[in-house]
Amino acid sequence: MQAFKYTITDSKLILDKIIPHFDKYPLVTSKRLDYLDWKEAIILSNDRLINSKQILSLKDKMNTKRSFDERWNYLNVLTIKLEPEWIQAFIDGEGSFQCRIANHMNRGKPLLSVAHTLEIAQHSHDVKVLDAIKLYFGYGYLKPKYNISSLNESKQVRSVSRFIIYNTEIITNFIDTYPMYTRKHLDYLDWKELIELKSSNVHKTEQGLLHMINIKKTMNAGRLLNNNLLTNSDKLKFIRWSEISK
Repeated sequence: MQAFKYTITDSKLILDKIIPHFDKYPLVTSKRLDYLDWKEAIILSNDRLINSKQILSLKDKMNTKRSFDERWNYLNVLTIKLEPEWIQAFIDGEGSFQCRIANHMNRGKPLLSVAHTLEIAQHSHDVKVLDAIKLYFGYGYLKPKYNISSLNESKQVRSVSRFIIYNTEIITNFIDTYPMYTRKHLDYLDWKELIELKSSNVHKTEQGLLHMINIKKTMNAGRLLNNNLLTNSDKLKFIRWSEISK
């Protein structure tokens, strides 16, 4: 799958535009720690008396080199207040619109279940951000369940935590007000159509159910697969990931 990157290397542009932007609109996740070190390194590098050792020291604790403990402790003492525009962008980047269509037994009889969810994933050291999203919407839950105020428990659970919400009315009202800008908005429109089809009991007919299943197949990773946006190597990685995540 082809990817593009937008890169800025002009130090004057970084100092005049990028840093003032992130100072005015601070990052919410623990990535802000990386930004603060990066900002300090940029300022140092533009000093006539460059302290290369200090810059390298800052670089050596950024991004993947920053510890779980430091990231978790940073967020654990903050009161996180979220703006709707930030949540919209976060869903655009980290969210997933899911529709589970499956049969299960209810009192010994097969019952068709159609469940729509919005799921937002984040590394467990930033689970407090997911909790703030849950508080914003007033619905949903975190998975897996553990004491997110405990560093030890946060370190012992799976590396990725999720916020899951079933209340489709809240989400559709929100996304319709704050639409997304990437291909994920197409997934949302399909997801919304599936909600409307279920409300019309379309899933109770064989033809209608097949139609809903076909829509579901073209969402998320299926959109990439069906539009030849994945290379063979990408497809193999996706298949392996699907098997692992079952």
